[in-house]
Amino acid sequence: MAKKSQNLPCSLFFVFCSLLLWSCGIEDIPFIDPIPQGNITQAMNNRAFVRIPADSPGATFTNFAVFYRIYVSDTLQASTTSTSVYSAINSTLASDYNSFSGYIDSTTQVNVDMERVFQNRRYRYLVLEDTNPINKINTVLSESSFGQSLVFDFSSSKRPTMTLENNTYTLWRSDGGGLFSPRPDRYFLNSNELSSPDNINDQINADVVNKTGIPDGGMRYTYVAMFIVAVGFNPSTYSNIYSTPSLIHVFLLPD
Repeated sequence: MAKKSQNLPCSLFFVFCSLLLWSCGIEDIPFIDPIPQGNITQAMNNRAFVRIPADSPGATFTNFAVFYRIYVSDTLQASTTSTSVYSAINSTLASDYNSFSGYIDSTTQVNVDMERVFQNRRYRYLVLEDTNPINKINTVLSESSFGQSLVFDFSSSKRPTMTLENNTYTLWRSDGGGLFSPRPDRYFLNSNELSSPDNINDQINADVVNKTGIPDGGMRYTYVAMFIVAVGFNPSTYSNIYSTPSLIHVFLLPD
């Protein structure tokens, strides 16, 4: 009898393992689909078009979110649609992108805490100009945006905008929930105050990274990298979950 039990068929063993995993709730981990990178079209250094899928990314979806970081550069790139120019713009931009690129369109790097990943690289949440900017962008990029197109426009000296169908919103930089005070203001416009090394610290322009080696009086351009993720809420852990990211674009900030 002992010999017979030791020859338990493999199929029964796998059934037992499956039931064990199911009873532990492994299959109940929520999953959020990303916006595929192929849904994003980049133009020159100033425009991007994001096609939001018509179907919900997941049952726990709450909104889309955009992470960004601003980079100082002494190099003017007419087009930033190729990642090969990132090193010339700013070596930290290239390093940051390389740290995120393995997640883009990945089918294995799922259920990663992308908020932590981006914040570890000092990225911030994009917001919209409003009296309550965080709630504003979360509402705009909620389930009502399914099947629509987002257009990011940095193409003129006007304040950069995001358009969803027929509604246009002015982009705002983060202030870290009041932890720092962006100078000269919260708009995505290049200026001496924005790119000055004296202002690039945790109290003022904490969303900006300097580029060393630019001589005094040298040209100082600024670029912003933006990534979009889908966000959901895990009712089991009472915490957010995130899709893998997609690169919106690296935009040149207008003067």
